[in-house]
Amino acid sequence: MEELGANGLRAMADLAHQAAVMGDIGNLYCERYLTKDSYRIAQQTGYEWVMECYGRPKYFYKMFRMYPNIFMSLGDLLVTSYGLKLTNNVSSIEALAIFLWIVGGPQSFSQAETIFTRSLHTVHTKFKEVLTCLLKLSRDNINPTNPTFSTEHDKIKEERFWPHFKGAIGAIDGSHVPVLVPADDMVNHTNRHGYTSQNVLAICDFDMRFTFVVAGWPGSAHDTRILNHALSKFAHRFPHAPKGKVA
Repeated sequence: MEELGANGLRAMADLAHQAAVMGDIGNLYCERYLTKDSYRIAQQTGYEWVMECYGRPKYFYKMFRMYPNIFMSLGDLLVTSYGLKLTNNVSSIEALAIFLWIVGGPQSFSQAETIFTRSLHTVHTKFKEVLTCLLKLSRDNINPTNPTFSTEHDKIKEERFWPHFKGAIGAIDGSHVPVLVPADDMVNHTNRHGYTSQNVLAICDFDMRFTFVVAGWPGSAHDTRILNHALSKFAHRFPHAPKGKVA
């Protein structure tokens, strides 16, 4: 009987311990997921701020790196042709403004959260949606106006350029764009000039129109490596002079 009593006391002690542990887990869950800060009541919404900027063209340009008429034209194009939509009560105008404000500053997502009075999740979501639409737009615009390059451009027919540039279809180069990256990516993105960057390959024609762009390579990548990769992966889009036209 004494042994049964001792076993019963141990069982009760175990149950009490488990109940205490479950209580601690419950408290942690409530603190993390159920106890919320008071909802922000904005004196001015993000959309209202954008519209306020819209009435001041020079200030609007400082904030979003384009003038109001260009901004609206781009917004209409993304909506009508590239699938930018109103979601979660965020208009297409505000979504585009969030994107341009972040990339034009550059500003952090946390700063955008404060300026536009939106959750961090909404800021991330809208940024990605606009970026996806702009990538679709880029595929329709960053390409040669004359894909066959059947005739030489009038500019290279000028006496000072001809025949030195006979058969040329444009200019190609790499450009280092400064970027901020996490500490564990700094070595990979540090270029030969000592700062972190992305090495962007770009081709433009003689009207200064971009015809091909590859972005995303870390700053430590050599231009030749990027070019060879572009020639193999994007051969169907890489601009080539027609056979017999190359000098």
